[in-house]
Amino acid sequence: MPVSPTTSSPRTVAEIRAEANAWRECPNRIWLDVANDIYAVVSDEDHAWAMKWRWQITWDRHKRKAYATRSTKTGGRNIKYYLHKEILKRKDILPPCEKHTMGDHADGHSLNCQRDNLSWATPSMNRRTARKPTPKKPVEDIPF
Repeated sequence: MPVSPTTSSPRTVAEIRAEANAWRECPNRIWLDVANDIYAVVSDEDHAWAMKWRWQITWDRHKRKAYATRSTKTGGRNIKYYLHKEILKRKDILPPCEKHTMGDHADGHSLNCQRDNLSWATPSMNRRTARKPTPKKPVEDIPF
């Protein structure tokens, strides 16, 4: 089960829905899981383009964040495309150098793929801007 970036406990579907609902007023949704009300949000100029494909949820390796992805078979190989990186390419903004390989979400929400929220980053830059888990409160002394 995925772990929330703000706690070390597993994320529930309700928590994932709450994160997705942060952009509920935005009509530019790309549905990833209709049954669980999970979607990514894109800018007006990218919505019609993104609707050409079926996007799905892909979790990061730590199972903390969900990303919108699609797969295409090319030359006998499956190639995975991340929505936020494809939008950065559509903005005609190339990475400043070859080390800028990651798409960074300024607000830390991996499903917010609006143009003004995305920029290219190096892995170390991306780690610095990632949402950090909040420290746990110390456990009170329990009398035995």
